[in-house]
Amino acid sequence: MKASTFHLVMGVLVFSVATQAQASSKNDGREEQFLTEVAVKSDDAASKTGFLESIPDGLNTKDISPSCDPKYFEDTVLSKKRSSAEYFKLAKDYFVRCESELSQKSPKGVLALVKYSMFKYPFLQHPQVKEFTMTLSNGIKLPAIMALKNDPRPRPLVVVKCGTFCSASESPSMKAYLMSLFDQSPFNVVLLASQTGLDYMELNHIVSLGGYSEGYEALLAGQWLKEQWAYKDRISSMHLMGISLGGNAAIFGATYNDMYPQADGSKVFNSVAAICPVVSLKPTLESLYGSLIVGPVFANLTKQQFVDARKGLNVADLLEDSRLPKKKSEMVDFIGNLASTSLQRRGIASTPDSFFKSNNFWNWKPRVATPMLVWAAKNDIVVNNKLNAYVMENDDYYEKSPYVGVLNIAYGSHCGFQGAYGPLATSAVLRTFVMTHSPEFLPTYYQTVTPWSYGFKKMYGVEEHVGQAFEFKSGSSDVKVSFRIFNWSGSKCYEAGPWSGTDECVTTKSYAVPVSSLKSLGARVPRSAIEAQAITREFNTKVEFRTKDYQPLNGTNAGEFVMVTRTNFE
Repeated sequence: MKASTFHLVMGVLVFSVATQAQASSKNDGREEQFLTEVAVKSDDAASKTGFLESIPDGLNTKDISPSCDPKYFEDTVLSKKRSSAEYFKLAKDYFVRCESELSQKSPKGVLALVKYSMFKYPFLQHPQVKEFTMTLSNGIKLPAIMALKNDPRPRPLVVVKCGTFCSASESPSMKAYLMSLFDQSPFNVVLLASQTGLDYMELNHIVSLGGYSEGYEALLAGQWLKEQWAYKDRISSMHLMGISLGGNAAIFGATYNDMYPQADGSKVFNSVAAICPVVSLKPTLESLYGSLIVGPVFANLTKQQFVDARKGLNVADLLEDSRLPKKKSEMVDFIGNLASTSLQRRGIASTPDSFFKSNNFWNWKPRVATPMLVWAAKNDIVVNNKLNAYVMENDDYYEKSPYVGVLNIAYGSHCGFQGAYGPLATSAVLRTFVMTHSPEFLPTYYQTVTPWSYGFKKMYGVEEHVGQAFEFKSGSSDVKVSFRIFNWSGSKCYEAGPWSGTDECVTTKSYAVPVSSLKSLGARVPRSAIEAQAITREFNTKVEFRTKDYQPLNGTNAGEFVMVTRTNFE
């Protein structure tokens, strides 16, 4: 990429990050800066792409055939009680069959990463989302964000640990996975700051990272939520998820979950999901800082992050400008020295070697017995897949383990599965994994049937349904319901077929439906634009249109049909 082009694009990106940071009081912007800088440096095509924020509607990235519809996948998984091993097989088989179609019209590689990083969701403006801080039993103050459904009934609580540079803020990973786990799922959610987040370092005055300590903190957070949280009575079961470096916390957290059960013998977490995870810290950092493209960006932002926090840290002297590494090849030793010195100054014996040894999962003898999904992308340009998920996928023990499954798929760099496969498919994988391991809640996650009674113009024989969408607006008493209709007329349309992703052969019919008439489905008039976006994603996820004999509506030209709705999203 030409230098002038790069600086022009980065100017747009920095402006976008700064604008978003001003719009929200809780977004330091560094995770977004990292993802977008990496994307631009990795692929010249990124410089020709419009880096505009988008508001996901929760749908697929294209019209999907009924056999590959994520809603069909969910129905299949939840049609009966499944073991962990059965779930892993179904998820793997789904991507073997449908990966190509799901990603057909999506950006790949770094462009998917850009799309993922630019989702617009200022969720702290959502009336059901609030910030809080928990003080753990080891004295750590952990910044967090809670998202609670209006209905106070007990339901699964998903605890999410984010990755490098991530505060408890409106960062890209927090936005994307809150959409999937809250808007597009019937769960309550708690988001936890990373140990490398500015808010965490400012509250605790230490430098720490890696699953050895962060995984244990995740377990302590789970215990605190079950014992001290004001909303503990809303928890029917608890599930841990970790993203990127937070995935390292999740994997170690699964081991701690087995080692330290509750007083009654039960485990804190019913399941664990590690998303694009770091499995072995030092080899991953060596690969990351050693990368020609990602390395310089990550090295600069790492130094910026610690310098911004250094005033209150117990290793502030090691972060003076004169002591910062000049070369990216020095960064791994720098990190090891920072972390081990911070431990020493708290009275904990440590060396850089012992710090990294502790944070290598393969040095741990206990085998994970908590149900754990490892979800990774082979094209990840940040966390080296061959050093992490690939190793676990091919490990002699975990390859056959009934408790652990590795869903290692082609696209989704870095954790950006929503950009590569669409929000609907991404959410379906996470939602069904949690539901499979929430036997206490699954019976309440049933389907209701409501006839469509708002009129529908008769379709011709050359037409067929290919998609439906809801759109709620702030303060509006009507919801817009749109139907996408494919027309086979014309040689180009006939050759392309309805699932090719072309819009040239598709028309849209829209209807204004009173929100009050859908109250039994959980519809409500949105109190704000942010809530309207969230309810839009909710309805596009939980409502499926089917024919009168309950077959998928898509692929037919039926004029009479029903809405089949999953319950308890509200």
